[in-house]
Amino acid sequence: MACLIAAPCSGSGKTLLSLALTALARRRGQSIQLFKVGPDYLDPQLHTAASGQPCRNLDPLLCGEAWVQQSFQRHGSRSRLALVEGVMGLFDGRGPSPEGSSAHVAALLDLPVVLVVEASRQAGSLAALVRGFRDHQPQLRFAGVVLNGVGSDRHHALLRESLESIGMPLLGALPRHSSLELPARHLGLLPAHELTDLQQRLGPWADLAEQHLHLEALWPLLTAGLSAAGSPEPAPPAGPPVRYGVVKAAVR
Repeated sequence: MACLIAAPCSGSGKTLLSLALTALARRRGQSIQLFKVGPDYLDPQLHTAASGQPCRNLDPLLCGEAWVQQSFQRHGSRSRLALVEGVMGLFDGRGPSPEGSSAHVAALLDLPVVLVVEASRQAGSLAALVRGFRDHQPQLRFAGVVLNGVGSDRHHALLRESLESIGMPLLGALPRHSSLELPARHLGLLPAHELTDLQQRLGPWADLAEQHLHLEALWPLLTAGLSAAGSPEPAPPAGPPVRYGVVKAAVR
């Protein structure tokens, strides 16, 4: 099945949740294939480093819907688990249109959506926010919400009650903690080769996933398998080897 991890906006914790689940999967000895919506090249570097296999971009604007479906089925079917990390906010696409957005890809691949919400500065307002996202495109399937930045047990209870009032499942609540922050620059997160302690971070993140996520509900959503998008087509025959070079330079 797999699922798509989305959020109301950037900086909510999509990549953190994706990496924590990936670290936990590898700890459990399960292969996991990660995908990233859009042409982003920073998050996929982190995904690749964490999962041990290349992250695949899914961009319907650049590559077309059929290619996205084929790539997802071909690569997703090779691992036991799979997840797709969205881009920006759930409905952010080309201009005012949702074309190319995470919602577009979720609908295209018939994937349930897990909404990550940075909840450190809200309580009852959470219901209005989540209901708005759930009802904006009723054809999307929402599996539930993972909260990020929860400050205390009391805060957790208020947020849980807020979601219960609209019938939205709570799939986990990550605490407010400095170890859960990913360093970033103006273009987004630091690339993997600059985040030299990534492997050291993954273990504690896997611990937090085990402690604070409802894995009995989340784990089945990661099970890789053919979605309603169709069966994978055979890979095209490989051509002759191609030699290429990559230039890396540091600005000082």
